[in-house]
Amino acid sequence: MKKVMFLAVIFGVSMMFVSCDKEEVISVNNLPASSQEFIKTHFPGVTVTRVMKDTEGLGIDYTAYLANGFDIDFEKNGNWDDVDGHINPVPQSILNLLPSGIVEYVSANLNNYQIVEVNREPYGYEIGLTGDIDLRFNSQGGFIGYD
Repeated sequence: MKKVMFLAVIFGVSMMFVSCDKEEVISVNNLPASSQEFIKTHFPGVTVTRVMKDTEGLGIDYTAYLANGFDIDFEKNGNWDDVDGHINPVPQSILNLLPSGIVEYVSANLNNYQIVEVNREPYGYEIGLTGDIDLRFNSQGGFIGYD
């Protein structure tokens, strides 16, 4: 009986965390100010078609979908986490935010490909290229390997 009660408690707690995951459409004006500024700076004149606020457990993040095909993930504090152009090249202004070694490596070794995604990771950056190539770099811009 104790095992059954223990499993019931574990299941109930698990369901509380699952049920706390909530996605909702919000206005671009409800994004953190730094997220709004990022969009205005790097995508001037591009319309934001939808913004999703995702509340998962105790965390919050946002995804902004732009009319030019980009989607940008932001952390709760408004810092960008992922810029994905899918097939569109990431703007140079965003590439300028990266450690120089990343763009230099791509230019020197994969210059027939374009950077279409930039994703911040705990170890540094994951860079997506046309041709479905993913590269990993440390936070200083040193090449780690292919993903």
